Amino acid sequence: MMIPESQIRALIRLLSDEDDRIVRTISGRLIDIGPSAVPLLQEAEIEQPEMANRIASVLEEIRGGKLEDELTELAALPDDAMSLETGAFLIARYAYPALDVARYHDQLDTMAAEVRARIGQRASGEEAVNALNRYLFTEQGFKGNTKNYYEVENSYLNCVMDRRVGIPISLSVVYLLIGQRLAFPLFGIGMPGHFLVKYESDRYNIFIDCFNGGALLTEKNCARFLTEAGYGFEEKYLEKSQVRAILSRMLKNLLAIYAKADDSVKIARVTKFIEILGGAPREEGL
Repeated sequence: MMIPESQIRALIRLLSDEDDRIVRTISGRLIDIGPSAVPLLQEAEIEQPEMANRIASVLEEIRGGKLEDELTELAALPDDAMSLETGAFLIARYAYPALDVARYHDQLDTMAAEVRARIGQRASGEEAVNALNRYLFTEQGFKGNTKNYYEVENSYLNCVMDRRVGIPISLSVVYLLIGQRLAFPLFGIGMPGHFLVKYESDRYNIFIDCFNGGALLTEKNCARFLTEAGYGFEEKYLEKSQVRAILSRMLKNLLAIYAKADDSVKIARVTKFIEILGGAPREEGL
């Protein structure tokens, strides 16, 4: 049932009431109305700054609830049917609700087309990886954010693509999404303490460290890193990460950042996202 605009505006005005019980009731009513109330709430947020905090709280509930619904639909799919791209941009839309996702899809399409033009049709696996590495890390300038590793923007895919910096998992997601468009046999490797990409074919197998300029690593290199970092080496550490595990790990990085900032609203929402994906918030990200 469509709620008339005049009624929504009247409800928004009531958010200024001094009685907290009334404010809670009105907030709940606006949240129930959902996305159709968002433009009017945004308008009121600008025009009535004295209500900005209350309006922001309502907007958070509406937007967060909608994303929870979308994530629930995505998480209900089998692992091999889940879209990493859809999930990664869904996470980005939590912080950037007006995000033009189509623009980033187009940008990834363009990047993949440019790599395809460089490698031709008969490139070996080694040539394909070297071409993608040169394109992404030399020509496009993607790199690990060593100066501000825990900056929140490092975990939102749109920011990583705009700024060309990120953390291991977010840079690896960019690599994987371009690789998917090129039909490269790539998948993520969620090692403890670090995230890599692996190219795996009959003739060529290599690990790619996107945080360190696309450095190429062997299994022995990975085992040495894990041992020196104190994790020890187990074969399971080099197994393919499913999409839901990658998304959960991205969210756990955000959870750690928001916990450090003591942002209770975002902590609660991101925790809910992790739970929807079937993860445990206490597990580490990186």
